[in-house]
Amino acid sequence: MSVTLSFPLEMKILSREHFNRWYSLSPYILAGVLIEIPFQIICAWSYIAITYWLTEQPTDYRIYFFVVFCTLSTLCAQAWGYFIGATTPIKIAVFLGPVLACLFSIFGFCIRYLDTPIIFRWMYTISYFRAGFQGLVYSVYGLPRPKLRCPESAVYCHYEVPSDFLGEMDMENVNLWSNISLIIIISFLMHAFTYAAVWFKLHKR
Repeated sequence: MSVTLSFPLEMKILSREHFNRWYSLSPYILAGVLIEIPFQIICAWSYIAITYWLTEQPTDYRIYFFVVFCTLSTLCAQAWGYFIGATTPIKIAVFLGPVLACLFSIFGFCIRYLDTPIIFRWMYTISYFRAGFQGLVYSVYGLPRPKLRCPESAVYCHYEVPSDFLGEMDMENVNLWSNISLIIIISFLMHAFTYAAVWFKLHKR
């Protein structure tokens, strides 16, 4: 949400300084993206450190996949925020950002692929939110993971076997590397579209 306001608030200053040839567009875009990345990573890793520890997840190699998917999903959301901010006015950007986030979160998070209407399954395929969520769930409960701890006082533990949970979530066969590739590709595409949108605004007559 914060990055959606960066371009609308700075567009007048950018137009004046770019017109005076103080700098070109590429260093400006690159500096704006790079300065936000450390803050995004720190916030994501702080959240991971708390939630991963509180939920008592395994501290083996799975945590690396978990961290990677959280970080990439955050940076991809940042790229979407830049694109929305570069293409829409402030009043529309602050509304459109949450709407798109909710829309992408529906496919692969709220509903499974089999339950998704056929006309919307293309959104399931390209949703970075779906790729990130599937990667997080599968990195924790797949790969494969041994049986979960069941309290001795419990009569029955329905999700003692992690594969049963993955089956209900329709995530038995998740390709982590293809999901990582999808998130990275979408991030680069959004940054490229952002650059093109800002360039068009600066050069339109």
